[in-house]
Amino acid sequence: MTFEDDLKEFTKTIPEKLEHIDSEETSKIALITPFLRLMGYDTTNPAEVKAEYTADVGTKQGEKVDFAIIEDGEPIVFIECKSAANELSTDNISQLFRYFSITDIQIGILTNGVEYKFFTTGDDNNRMDEKPFLDVNLLNLTRKDIKELEKFKKVNFDIDEVVSRADNLKYRNLIKKTLLSEFENPSDDFIKAIGKQVYDGILTQNVKEKFGNIISIAISEIINEKINKTLADAVASNEEEQEDNNAVEAEEENSEDGIVTTELEKEAYFVVKSIASEIIAPELVAMRDRKHYCNILFDDNQRYPIVRLYFNNPNHLRVEFYDEITLTSNGGKKGEKVDIEQVSDLYTYKGRILDVVNEYLEM
Repeated sequence: MTFEDDLKEFTKTIPEKLEHIDSEETSKIALITPFLRLMGYDTTNPAEVKAEYTADVGTKQGEKVDFAIIEDGEPIVFIECKSAANELSTDNISQLFRYFSITDIQIGILTNGVEYKFFTTGDDNNRMDEKPFLDVNLLNLTRKDIKELEKFKKVNFDIDEVVSRADNLKYRNLIKKTLLSEFENPSDDFIKAIGKQVYDGILTQNVKEKFGNIISIAISEIINEKINKTLADAVASNEEEQEDNNAVEAEEENSEDGIVTTELEKEAYFVVKSIASEIIAPELVAMRDRKHYCNILFDDNQRYPIVRLYFNNPNHLRVEFYDEITLTSNGGKKGEKVDIEQVSDLYTYKGRILDVVNEYLEM
């Protein structure tokens, strides 16, 4: 089973357990310790997971941290636990805050067994950020949450990498929340910033109120147009997928007659191979051509597509990227299709190509 499968199986058991949890200790036993085991940590080995770790904080000597993840004899992550019977609050953060001030810890986790808040030192190396860089609720997981949690599995965990990404992740999440708030209820500053771009007159109070309404409507229209386009693309993609599946079945049942690998497809294959060879051996990049599309695969495995080329019409080149995917009804992978003008445009998507190759390397 994949990590995602294991995680989903684990989360299915949470609601029933919650009916019997009324204390912090029960939360540790029923939820938090099993979750640490799911993440690959041996909770029976105090050299790896230390319960009630002693942290001397200022005048409070012998203060205990609920769990410490240990590496090479030193703590690298502190975990502060609360009862699943209660929601996490800002008051719960103070204890972790004190630990950061007197230790070299860079990652702290606050959890009640359902919600996990991840903190780091961020801008000030001697002080914990007040806002988490990652906030995950196991009963409301997104694909992005699963992807981020997987980085904390023992086999994947690289504290330097996590810390370096944490600041970016924190501000990205904060920016999303701020934009969403502005979209729903534009602030005076937001209205001014937009108004100055489109209005030459003085932004009086009446004008700002007028623009506030216009901006809200315009944003709603943009979102609706984006949704409609996404739905239209999804319908078109499903039709293409059905055609592709039918084509593959026909090809497998019959023969490869009628498949012509074009010069453009060969050129694109060599471009992708050149990019991917920065992190893998070139021979691990394979091409399998079909009537309706051409696959470029990792390790010649159909389950690991790097990109898919739709080049049958040389005047309309389209590439499907798989760094962000959704699963189809039959268990296949569906990526994002992007139109390109010429094969060399693939170099502008180098980051996306390397991202998906890296994902396959980590599996």
